[in-house]
Amino acid sequence: MHRDLSEQHTKGEVLIVEDTPASLKLLSDLLTEAGYYVRQAPNGELALWTAQSRPPELILLDVRMPGIDGFEVCRRLKDNPDLNQVPVIFLSAQHDTDDKVRGFALGAVDFIAKPFQAEEILARTDAHVRLGRAQKALAEERALLEERVAERTAELAKEIEQRRANEEFLRLASQVFEATQDAIVVTDREGRIVATNPAFTHISGYTSKEVLGQNANLLLAREPDLAAFDALVQSVTKTGHWSGEILARRKNGETYPGLLSASVVRDAQGQVVNHVAVFMDITERKAEQHLIDFLSNHDALTGLPNRLLARQRFAQTLNAARREGRCVAVMCLDLDRFKSINDSYGHDMGDKALQVVSHYLTETVREGDTVTRQGGDEFQIIVADDAQLSATMALAQKILAGLRKELVIDGQQITVTSSIGIAVSLTDGESFDELVRNADTALFRAKEIGRDNYAFFTERMDAEIRDKLAIQSQLRGAIARDEFEVHYQPQVCLKTGAVVGAEALLRWDNAVLGKVPPNRFIPLAEEYGLVNSIGEWVLESVCAQMKVWHEQGLGKIKVAVNLAAGQFANDATVPYVESTLRKFGVAPEYLGLEITEGTVMGDPNKAVAALRRLKDIGVSISLDDFGTGYSSLSYLKRFPIDVLKIDKSFVDDVTTNSADAAIALSVISLAHNLNMRVIAEGVETREQMEFLTARGCDEMQGYYFSRPINAEGFTALMRERRNLLTM
Repeated sequence: MHRDLSEQHTKGEVLIVEDTPASLKLLSDLLTEAGYYVRQAPNGELALWTAQSRPPELILLDVRMPGIDGFEVCRRLKDNPDLNQVPVIFLSAQHDTDDKVRGFALGAVDFIAKPFQAEEILARTDAHVRLGRAQKALAEERALLEERVAERTAELAKEIEQRRANEEFLRLASQVFEATQDAIVVTDREGRIVATNPAFTHISGYTSKEVLGQNANLLLAREPDLAAFDALVQSVTKTGHWSGEILARRKNGETYPGLLSASVVRDAQGQVVNHVAVFMDITERKAEQHLIDFLSNHDALTGLPNRLLARQRFAQTLNAARREGRCVAVMCLDLDRFKSINDSYGHDMGDKALQVVSHYLTETVREGDTVTRQGGDEFQIIVADDAQLSATMALAQKILAGLRKELVIDGQQITVTSSIGIAVSLTDGESFDELVRNADTALFRAKEIGRDNYAFFTERMDAEIRDKLAIQSQLRGAIARDEFEVHYQPQVCLKTGAVVGAEALLRWDNAVLGKVPPNRFIPLAEEYGLVNSIGEWVLESVCAQMKVWHEQGLGKIKVAVNLAAGQFANDATVPYVESTLRKFGVAPEYLGLEITEGTVMGDPNKAVAALRRLKDIGVSISLDDFGTGYSSLSYLKRFPIDVLKIDKSFVDDVTTNSADAAIALSVISLAHNLNMRVIAEGVETREQMEFLTARGCDEMQGYYFSRPINAEGFTALMRERRNLLTM
């Protein structure tokens, strides 16, 4: 005999079908805490058996499962007379419209996208369970009425039937009003709100009680243009209807696009008594349009900008460079003998090789540089640089060295080298087409001199090599001459405003070269094999300084030190970290090590082992520049990461760019779901700080709080014990 859970102390019985244990537990815990009786099934076969043994009130069904997928499970459920009335909500990480059409055709009542939002899961579960119960109650009421009709006299049959029909219509109208996913707002003739439905609260954040009696203008994103608003009102008054797109504002101040349909309700005399507005949140639809726009400006295989977008990026870079007295270099890169890869391994392998190369190039260039693919195995890179072209030359050398390593694709080791031609504005041309043409000429010259090389359209090699050798010669004695200094950028807790840690940043001031930026000397240190000795100096300096701070009673300051790829590849790095901590008596929990995807991508298996050893001794691991590469999520699954850092490129426009805001919010949500902390980098304005604080970011660093400062300056800051959030 089936249990009737509607009569027990529970909000309803829900069957969750999900093959991912973490998602299954998340949904089960969420709904159990909300008062539901939850049953679980990790696959389609068990789901069908469980439902047949006792039909639930609602099924949350994962679309993508091994064996019987969600679509087949739904079809079988709907073919079963005992189960075809059980509502099914599909769970899917996909945003494919075809999947939604197929799901609704099979009888699904709703879709919920992954990653899950707790409020959405609870709201939709509650709506469909309540709707199901209401439908059951309606059926029972209908049966009762029919029984009474049979007992009444023939004279009253018509009246009773009409009354039953009216009640059913009113009940159905009420259910539709309550259960619809679109927001409904009813106003009086003056535009004051008199009723709203639950979907309105879900979309806007306002409860019905908060808006009753308020003018409907409250829901608009900004003060409407009077002429446009008057035209809307006149259209509704004259024709009785208006529909179009609006920009609305939620209770929390967030704006979103909506599709509005407004109508009037008139009494028997034709006088307006009410206005009814139905609107839906079309943020997702806008996102789909954004994807279409993206594909029209990007290469389909690699996701890189295509030639159309490359022209726009070049024009922007050139205009900015002219204002700053700089130049723009265009690099044309071609893979040497790429045809042999297609001939030997097939075109599928060739396409995967191009994707790996595009990924590498994107991670290798600096922020602000542009990598494009023009077809085949030809790539272009747009670089803003100074007159000495130091960044351009360093980038070319780094790319050549990185691509020279064997690529492992589907278990196959493939060797790829490249040739690069470079043309520079001011001397080699001003238009994009002219620079590309001249860079192609230089590319041909690079192949002529033996491939796996780069060449300028004009002869600049001697001067650039001398500059590079000058840095190399000075760099080798920098530690002995005590030219390095560690600066510390404070990391601020967003709950207390206190400085809870710092990122250690290396600075070099040379008597011959002056202040040399880290992005110039650190790549050369890696190239010349000096990065390990410099990294050891930094680690010892930081540990010695932390010991001083701890002894001075300034608090247990936690400092994060960046690990370069060369250090991470060195087997002696992990033992050295252990011995250094012991040497200075610093507890491991006060040392953090920051890595980037590029740091560990050379040998991921070796990286996993090293990171786990560091975790075992108590050192925390931060993943820097998260989200700027293609493999971030796979790394999160494999590597024992404690902290995710939101890259400055997403923070810069987080308050004005919806895409950057969505990425930042996704990083925060993802990190917290994985029990990680989140640190935002490059926070420069109060608006950025307040936005990320409100969204649950844990810590921040950036110029808004403090530039990187030397140990003395950081010590003074710690002694002040200021709340930096109140600045």
